[in-house]
Amino acid sequence: MLKTKGDPLGAVHCLLRDVWQAAGLDALVIPQNVKGQKHILTAPAGLEEVNPFQPLMLMNIVKVIPDVLKEHKDGRVGVLLRPCEMRALNEVAERGAIQTERLLTLCVDCLGTFPEDEFEWRSARKDSEKGLTGEALQFASQGGISAYRYRAACQMCVSPGATGAEVNIGILSLPVRQTVLVEVKNGALDWKTLTDGTADPVLSKKRDIMLAKLSERHTHTRERVISGLMETLPTDVDALLDQFENCGSCQMCMDACPICTVEYPRKVEGRYRREDVAAWLASCAGCGMCEQSCPQHLPLSIIFTHVKQQLQQALAM
Repeated sequence: MLKTKGDPLGAVHCLLRDVWQAAGLDALVIPQNVKGQKHILTAPAGLEEVNPFQPLMLMNIVKVIPDVLKEHKDGRVGVLLRPCEMRALNEVAERGAIQTERLLTLCVDCLGTFPEDEFEWRSARKDSEKGLTGEALQFASQGGISAYRYRAACQMCVSPGATGAEVNIGILSLPVRQTVLVEVKNGALDWKTLTDGTADPVLSKKRDIMLAKLSERHTHTRERVISGLMETLPTDVDALLDQFENCGSCQMCMDACPICTVEYPRKVEGRYRREDVAAWLASCAGCGMCEQSCPQHLPLSIIFTHVKQQLQQALAM
């Protein structure tokens, strides 16, 4: 556990600083909190500006990790990820595009994110972006705010819990002004000195129960939305390819996708290869960056989720 003493974000900053030094990191890849912010720190001095709990996601930072590793070719690089980014990292790593042995992965529970325009509007009303972060953390013990204005990808997220990283930081269901959970899978560091001791198993159990409830809630949301749009959604990959024909040469959804960074769907005679698009959708991490980038404002999160489900069902038959 990590005692927060009324300041969960500050406690995480201290943990990141201590881990940076203990692991001998050369750099840390961080989420963008504002447009134009650098996605990498090369010294712990800038950690106070890092906010992994801000309810805004401007990009999936997995896109930049291969280039960061090339830039720091002989060093250790830390990456601070949301759960959907952790899933994307695993998919990209399976394609051999990332040397995971040089990475230290840290993942945080996600409370959900707003579309950019909604975030800006709410920030103006709160007088600061930190106000929205504080509001989100305030409801962490209840599993976050059940906000219908969150991005569609967040409302349907298969798992908002931090998992699969070497360091998983848990806040869902927890009294974050008192403590957060730190699940570690990296035995090379002295976690007894980096944290405040072993967590109460009751807290871990409460978090597991909350994650199960959120997964069930998001599944119901996904099913309800699909049911309501069934008549307009592409029914399979071929129907989706027909829809892509209407997009012309846009490709902005693919440009925003971390999977396409390493495995871009190819075209044959002006039409995307079916097997390439099927492989892309099967690897979808559910981050929703495709929908966020779409100039036509298509509901790509639900479209891709639906077609992915059809692919999975076909494979299971």
